[in-house]
Amino acid sequence: MFNRIDEASIIRHYRGAKPRSRPTLPISIEGMLLTNTAHGLGDTVILTSLPRAAFRSGREAFIFSQSQHFSTLVKYNPFFEPKMMPFWVSADSLLCSYNLGNGHFMQRLHRAWGLPPDLRPHGCIELPNPSTIPRSVVLHFEPGPHVAWQRQHVHPRAREIYPETLAAIQHFVVSHSDMSFFEIGTHSSGLDGVENCTGLNLEETLFKIGSCEFFLGIMSGPLHLAAALGLKIITIVNFPKASQIVLPLLIDVDVVESQWLYPQSVILHQEDDGTLVKRFSYENLVRAFAGEVYPYWSDRYLPLLLEKI
Repeated sequence: MFNRIDEASIIRHYRGAKPRSRPTLPISIEGMLLTNTAHGLGDTVILTSLPRAAFRSGREAFIFSQSQHFSTLVKYNPFFEPKMMPFWVSADSLLCSYNLGNGHFMQRLHRAWGLPPDLRPHGCIELPNPSTIPRSVVLHFEPGPHVAWQRQHVHPRAREIYPETLAAIQHFVVSHSDMSFFEIGTHSSGLDGVENCTGLNLEETLFKIGSCEFFLGIMSGPLHLAAALGLKIITIVNFPKASQIVLPLLIDVDVVESQWLYPQSVILHQEDDGTLVKRFSYENLVRAFAGEVYPYWSDRYLPLLLEKI
């Protein structure tokens, strides 16, 4: 078992890090409608938490997207009201252009609306009569269309599951007959012992994910669904470097994709090893499921978001 990380080491990391320099929002946007120019599944899921955050503060906030996924997602968002506002603002433009503080993308959006950010960031999807199959795992390994840009500009194998990673997962599945495994997406990876649930529509996919206890896969739209549905998430990455992934994000740093990673999730790296993020292997996968890899399936570290750096 690895030595458990203490909060002081995370604080020290960020006190030595350089924050990005960007202007603060020049006007209040609290009465504007939140949308997104990107229409991917994850880009749409991140909008869904704002109405819930506003409701908790006794306020209202409104969202809309032209994404094909939007109507299905808000069908299961009890805080959503289909109201149009005269002025709209785009989530991706806000993130790129202004200093919205620290944390996950959704936490920054809450702050932009003058709302206290949820310490555990997650979209808002509430399924009726949820029922979880104990020790069940939903798998997803297919990247979205944005991966083409990432493979040109970030990493030549961005969001690719390496053959040795798939072999370790296959070993895990075969070695854990007490667990249930389901794969979602468009095409099956061909793993033995995994029920092929690929080809489902979004609504069917929501209910399949919602029936599971764990999510194992790459950063993708279904991962954001899993976070919204409260699953325990193991994210498989190959960028940025393991040493650069320190969650929660206590300052806004120039680390690619950092604002999309969930601080409540375990992250395993296919190329690298770090203090908080361990290299992907069969042994570390076993430890991750057992709660022996940071953050140990614990919310203990989430309040660090409020730490003054």
